[in-house]
Amino acid sequence: MFKTATASAHALLSRKPAARGRALPLLPLALLLLAARCASTASLERAPVKQVEQREPIPVHGGSATVEFGKLLLKLPAENVIGTVQSGRSCVGHARLTWKTGRGISVGEAFGELLLNELSEAGYAVAGDPNKLFEDARAGRAEYVVAGVIRDVSANVCHARGGSRSRAEASLAVDWQIFSHQTKAVELKTTTEGFGRTSSAQEGASAEAISLAFLSAARNLLAERRFHELIAGHEQKDARLPAPPPIPVAYNLARTVSPRSVEAMVSDSRMGVVTVFVARTMGSGFLISPDGYLLTNEHVVENARYVKARFVTGREAQGEVVRVDRARDVALIKLEADVYRSLPLGESSRVAPGSEVFAIGTPLDEERGQTVTKGILSGYGEEEGQRILRSDVAVHEGNSGGPLLDRSGAVVGMCVSGFLLMPEGVGVGLNSFIPIEDALAALGIRPPGQR
Repeated sequence: MFKTATASAHALLSRKPAARGRALPLLPLALLLLAARCASTASLERAPVKQVEQREPIPVHGGSATVEFGKLLLKLPAENVIGTVQSGRSCVGHARLTWKTGRGISVGEAFGELLLNELSEAGYAVAGDPNKLFEDARAGRAEYVVAGVIRDVSANVCHARGGSRSRAEASLAVDWQIFSHQTKAVELKTTTEGFGRTSSAQEGASAEAISLAFLSAARNLLAERRFHELIAGHEQKDARLPAPPPIPVAYNLARTVSPRSVEAMVSDSRMGVVTVFVARTMGSGFLISPDGYLLTNEHVVENARYVKARFVTGREAQGEVVRVDRARDVALIKLEADVYRSLPLGESSRVAPGSEVFAIGTPLDEERGQTVTKGILSGYGEEEGQRILRSDVAVHEGNSGGPLLDRSGAVVGMCVSGFLLMPEGVGVGLNSFIPIEDALAALGIRPPGQR
C-alpha cells in the first residue's frame, strides 16, 4: 500500500477544486440507457419535472473529517417510464421515455466523481483524491462514507428537427446515508432533490440533464446544516477529547555512531524490517523494540485489528494493532511474545540536506521484501499541516510504513507518500517521509518510566 500524489507529464499537480462549469461525465450506457418506447401517434402530455430550489453548499473553514464515496443505487419508477420524448418547435410528446435497465443497479463512479468534486470544492477532506498516487483508491483514511439511493427520476427530452441533438430536463431525489467508520453506524439519513436542464441542443442530452439533477441534489446535501455539523465539526469535537495515555516502549536511541561499512549496516537493518500483511493488501514496517513493537502507516493497517508480519528470513509473526493516528498516518503494532532485532531511532533534524539516506521496504509485491534503495535527503517541508522529510530515494507502492535510515543505520523517518508522472507511472524523486519524532509523539510512545 502506498499513498501517492499524481503529476502530469510536464508538471506536478497540486490538489485544487474543480472549476464550475466543467464537463460532466456521461453515465455509462450499460447502466443508464434511456430509450423511447413506441406509443400511439396521439400526442402525450408532457411529463411533470419538478423544479427544485438550488441551495448553496455551506463552506468548510478549518478542516473536516475525511469523506469517501460509497455506493449509489437507482430505484426506478413504476414500469420504468420516467417521462416523454418530444419533437418539433413546441416539443410535442410522441413517445414515452423509459429506462432500459433493471432495478437496483449501481451507477458506479460517474456520479461518485461529481459528489467528490462538490465535497472538495466546499472544503471537505476527500479520501481517494485522484491527485494522490501511492494510495490504495480509498486508502482506508476516511472517517465517513457517503452513499445513497436515487429515486423519483423524471425527465423530458425534446429532439431538434432533422438531427440527433436534443434538449432535456430532469429531476430526481436522493436518499442519503452517512456511515461512520468509528462508530460503525449510519450517523445521518436525509433526502435532497435536484433539477437539471441542458442549456442548448446537444448529443446525450438526457444523460447530461440527469447528471445536472444529481449535481443539484449533491449541492443541496452540502447545504444541509446537519451534514455540515457532522463532518466539518468532527475535528473540533475530536480536539476536545483527552489525549490517550502514553504507551511505554523500550526503544533504543542511536546516541553514538559505530564505525561499520554500508554493507554491514544494511545487512543488520534488514533484519528489523518486515512486510505487513492486512487481508489482501500489504505494506512495510519496522521493529523499534526487542519485545516486538512495530511501526507502520495507518493507511497500511486501515481498520484491521490483527496483522501478519514477515521477516527477511521468511519467518512470520502475528501482531495486534495497538494504536493509530490518522492525522499523522502512523500505527503501532505489538507482535507476539518473543525477542526481536529492532532498529535504533535517530533524530531527523540532525540529517542535513544532501546526506545519504536509505529506504528499506517491500515495493510492488511480497517477493521484493526488504528491498534497499539509496538516495539523499532533499530537504524539509510540510504537507496538509504536517512536517515531512523529502528525499529522492526510490520508493513505490508497498514501501509505505518502511524506515528511512541515515548513514549509521538510525531510523530518521517513515515512508508515507510520493509523486509519480502519469500516465507513465514514473517516479520523479519527490518522496515524503514522516519524521520519526513525529511518529512517536502522535502515538503517545514514551520510554519506560517517562510520563
